Amino acid sequence: MASTPRLVVEVFEHVNYHGRKITLVESIPNTTEIGAQDVISSIKIYQGPGFSASPNYKAIFHEHEKYKGRRLVLAPGFYPNIHEIPYNFGDAITSISFSPAAHPTPPVYGAVPVVIEVFSDVDFSGRRSLLMRDVSSMFEIGMNDTISSVRIQRGPNFPFSGCHIIFYEHVNFEGRKINIDLNSREFKKSVRNLRSLPHSQSFSDIISSIKIVPLGVFRVLIVVGDNQTGEPAVLQSLTALEGLEFQYTTVHINDNPDNRGDSNNAVKLSNVSLSNYDIIWFTWFATGHDGEYFVEDADDAIKDFVRKGGVVWTSAMDNHIIRPDGVNITEPTWRGDWMPVDRHPIDVVNAEDANVTITEDGQKTGMFTWPHKINVDNLVTDDHWVTNDPSYRKLVVREDNGGPIGIQLQWGDGYYVGFAVDTRDAHRTAVAKPLIENTLCYLASLAWQTSPRQPLKGRYRTNQNSDIIFE
Repeated sequence: MASTPRLVVEVFEHVNYHGRKITLVESIPNTTEIGAQDVISSIKIYQGPGFSASPNYKAIFHEHEKYKGRRLVLAPGFYPNIHEIPYNFGDAITSISFSPAAHPTPPVYGAVPVVIEVFSDVDFSGRRSLLMRDVSSMFEIGMNDTISSVRIQRGPNFPFSGCHIIFYEHVNFEGRKINIDLNSREFKKSVRNLRSLPHSQSFSDIISSIKIVPLGVFRVLIVVGDNQTGEPAVLQSLTALEGLEFQYTTVHINDNPDNRGDSNNAVKLSNVSLSNYDIIWFTWFATGHDGEYFVEDADDAIKDFVRKGGVVWTSAMDNHIIRPDGVNITEPTWRGDWMPVDRHPIDVVNAEDANVTITEDGQKTGMFTWPHKINVDNLVTDDHWVTNDPSYRKLVVREDNGGPIGIQLQWGDGYYVGFAVDTRDAHRTAVAKPLIENTLCYLASLAWQTSPRQPLKGRYRTNQNSDIIFE
């Protein structure tokens, strides 16, 4: 198994990346071995972690086994329908190989902390799939409730602190679970038979989702604009979660005591070096409220922080923030220039608490099931977002009008993530605490891959290689 593949190929049973999905990093002389003979209709090809060693590779899809017959040569990229012209190659692939070709311009697969092989039978036999990312549903790769043995080894981006691999009984990271940890002194682990694990119950043939948790220490800047919020105290109590460590600094940026600020302790956000942090956490109404905007001095710095790989979280934001010209404005207009709203328009509108629904994108994040199962209807929601820009992933939406309550936007190398949760008093904050814990874990999983403070290179050092076998 290649631990530093040049290319990572995802093949899909149906067009537009639907149906069963199989991930490949090695040549396959007969796709029958992976249960994909003559059924591939769409393809994604990424730069693998070893791509820079040979930046001219392409994937070759062959009509017949052992790399014979007609062939389709594809550079890294996304191919939603290979049935159509110019490809005309749908449901015709019987073997796959990799070979040097013209220089491609690809998307990037991302960091790979561990490489996981799962097998349908004990002793690493039967059908096999290769995993390097979270899998929210093993149905996607056609291996739900069929895994009997696993092999895990360090990937090229293995973290110094180690890695948790969590296997779940149900899809979307729910139900019973077991952890298999790879620590800083281990190179790989193998479980020959999941029935024989030292747990009270067998875990064979029931795995439906898998989460990979790279461990590390993350610095979080808590930004407070409204002293009613209870989020700072909750966050500062959460120094360790799921093996992740968090260090906090809190700043108050509203100096107006008549608007629930603090003139004695407030500082301008522009005076804070954002590059010292992995995550910025804007608490409830932190960026502005009741007509005032608190981050105008740091708009560009925040966007630059995200562009370079930082992660920004925002709780509910007030819609009553008037633009500075104020000319002919009959209704207050939300300001959000700390986000790239010129490129990706979005607004905030006034709204009461409502029942909400987690979208498919939201389920796949694991933010609402790991480490706690969240009943989102127990949360108190506030003003919500409005946008038609497809760059925003809608994680949670209102049931009444479909307006997004939870959003995610990639900007440069980093991310904006938000959820319009109300934490203006002790009760609402207590109800939101499990979501806050889950969110920290999710933001850490993003920041580990993107934050400049979490370097992914040079992580090969180890004091001891060991192959631990559970018999």
